[in-house]
Amino acid sequence: MPRLLLSLLFAGLLAAHALAQDFMPGFEDIPIMKGMEVVPGSGHVFDSPAGRLVESHAQGNATRGKVEAFYSETLPALGWQRISAGKYRREKESLRITTSGEGRNLTVIYRLSPSRP
Repeated sequence: MPRLLLSLLFAGLLAAHALAQDFMPGFEDIPIMKGMEVVPGSGHVFDSPAGRLVESHAQGNATRGKVEAFYSETLPALGWQRISAGKYRREKESLRITTSGEGRNLTVIYRLSPSRP
């Protein structure tokens, strides 16, 4: 029982931490990692009969490992299930987070699409 209580408290703290941050444009609950900034004009949102398609980019000084660790810790507290590195699923949507570049020029690409059955 104490482990369950600690787990719930930890999840609540992660969610509160995520809520205190800015979120990626077009996404209601994908936080922007500290040190990253949204790339102006990179956001695209489309609604389709199968669901929504969203893409947005952030850029800053980080490592791929730090990006992966941040989202692996933060997104499950927001209801996202980690499928594999950079791939998450929640309800009928899939989120893919990829990176390009390195150091001060690291770009993080966020893509949301309907989940495949």
